[in-house]
Amino acid sequence: MSGIVSKALNNLHFHKLPARSAGFVLLAGSLWGATAQADSVENMAGSWSSLTLSGKLGDFSPGLRGFRWTLIDQTRLRDDSPSAWRLNEDQFYAQMGFSVNSYASVWLGYVHDWHHSLGKTDYHESRPYQDLLFDFPVARFKAKLRTRLEERVNQSTGNVGIRLRQMATLRLPLAFIDPKLSLYLGDEVLCHLNANSFGATGFSENRAMVGFSFQLNRQLGVDLGYVGQTIQETGGDVVLTHNVNANLSYRF
Repeated sequence: MSGIVSKALNNLHFHKLPARSAGFVLLAGSLWGATAQADSVENMAGSWSSLTLSGKLGDFSPGLRGFRWTLIDQTRLRDDSPSAWRLNEDQFYAQMGFSVNSYASVWLGYVHDWHHSLGKTDYHESRPYQDLLFDFPVARFKAKLRTRLEERVNQSTGNVGIRLRQMATLRLPLAFIDPKLSLYLGDEVLCHLNANSFGATGFSENRAMVGFSFQLNRQLGVDLGYVGQTIQETGGDVVLTHNVNANLSYRF
């Protein structure tokens, strides 16, 4: 079965896609988020800081070749309190993936999310998820498409939200400045598939991102950029958070 899937994916010829096609995907996501209907818009500053560890299970056993793992811890701050910046969320990710071929992989993961909402009761969220990921070249860019289905569970109330997420990113190496430096840009659209207590049904969020990546060596890398997070609230209001995004990654 895996051989049939791999052959079918190889026939898609991702390397022949023009750059304008990938650009259209990013633009469509941005426009979708920007045109969300809102009764009012609340703007605020924020920051997302994360540590990412990753590796290959094939390093431990040849029989596990093709399997990969990733651990992420991300802290999110918001400037929505009159007194000072405050902790809004802390998320811990653990995921395992299998490479179907050189550009396609499937992943299973879990997030534990600590929510600290201003003026509301804190709660924990359990979030298993499933990913289909494609990495492929588009002209001079390195493109990534990720489709994620996740199941959000409020541990206090038991309420479940089913959310579909579609992300597209492009990475452009800046070898004329430094071989280790690259520019990235992307967009992710998030939609709830059912009525729930987490957010609006249908379109619920858009994340537009841009920044720079610097790979210090084979193991260690740093990302620094911006994430514009547009959240469609259940009542019709929109929260727009302008986040500084920083990530330190290490590959074993």
